[in-house]
Order: sequence, then C-alpha cells, then structure tokens
Amino acid sequence: MEGTPGTSSSAVYLTPPPPRQGSRPISYLSPLLAVVVGIVHAGLAPVMVIAGVKPNLVLVAVVLVTCLTGLHPGITWAFVAGLTANLLVGEPLGSVPLVLLLVAVGVAGGRRLLGGLVWIYPVAAAIIGSILADVLSLLVSQMVTDAVAAVPPLDILLRAAVLNAAVVAVSIYPARALAGRYAPEEASAW
Repeated sequence: MEGTPGTSSSAVYLTPPPPRQGSRPISYLSPLLAVVVGIVHAGLAPVMVIAGVKPNLVLVAVVLVTCLTGLHPGITWAFVAGLTANLLVGEPLGSVPLVLLLVAVGVAGGRRLLGGLVWIYPVAAAIIGSILADVLSLLVSQMVTDAVAAVPPLDILLRAAVLNAAVVAVSIYPARALAGRYAPEEASAW
C-alpha cells in the first residue's frame, strides 16, 4: 500500500537524502553569532569609549573570522553582522555591510599572501581594515548627506585602528580555540 508507514515510499519522506559528495551540512551557528555580534556592537560600542574612540566590534569579528576561517565565512559575517548593526545604529542604510564586505575581501586577499604570520597578520589586518572602514564610512556619509567634504581626522582614525587591533590581539587566542572546536572543517591550517 502506497504511503503507509513501513513501506519504501514513505521511507523517502522520513529520512533525509544522503549528502552529495564533497558537500558539508549547513551550519546556522555562524550567522546566528553574527547577528548577536551586530546587536552587541549596536548596544555596547556607543558607550565604550577608550582613549577618546569607540571600538568597532563588528569589524573585529569580521577580521577574526576571515583570518581564521576564510573568505566565505568572512563575507557571511560581514553581511549579517553589518546589516544587523546597520539596522540598529544611525549610519546610512547599507553602508556598514558594504564597508565590511570590502574589508573581508581585503583581509582574505592578504591572508593568501601573509596568512602564515600567525599572530602578526590578524593585528595588522585589523589596523588596515579599521582605517579602510573608517575612511569609506566617512566617504559614504559625505555622499549621502549635505556635509562639506573635509579631511578625515587622522589622529582619531589611527587611535581607533590601534584600539581595534588591540581588541583583535586580545581576542585571537579565544577565537582560534572556538574556531578549532566549532568549525573544524573551516578552521585555518595555522
């Protein structure tokens, strides 16, 4: 009898299909964590002021994820965490994910060349990514608003870059441990 339990036709509907050769199961943990980071950034970053600048927690997360797991998880984090933070803060809509996507691509490109520098590269990528993100955010803000074009404040950009790099330096060991534990198939070789 067709469709009764125990027959071969109903077994097709009760068991998932076998995975294709070379494919991995989809993990929803990474995008969920990216949403949480976006919410934490929107809630905590405006009130955390260190040396006159605020840390960019989403940028730090994107740099760490891209350095540890590669381009695809990095752009996923850049888009999801950036969009979450963008919806909760006063930046022009779409500017935060756009800037973070460009940072993730730059970090992934540098990772191919300098990824063997285990501790130095993520910190250097955070400095360069932070400066790039801040400059691009200022340019987008000037394009969207009627603000007069001005020279970016280099001292503030450098202090923010150093602060973000310090957060990366402090966070790299726990991030590597988490990446090795929860994403072993995506973990980097170093």
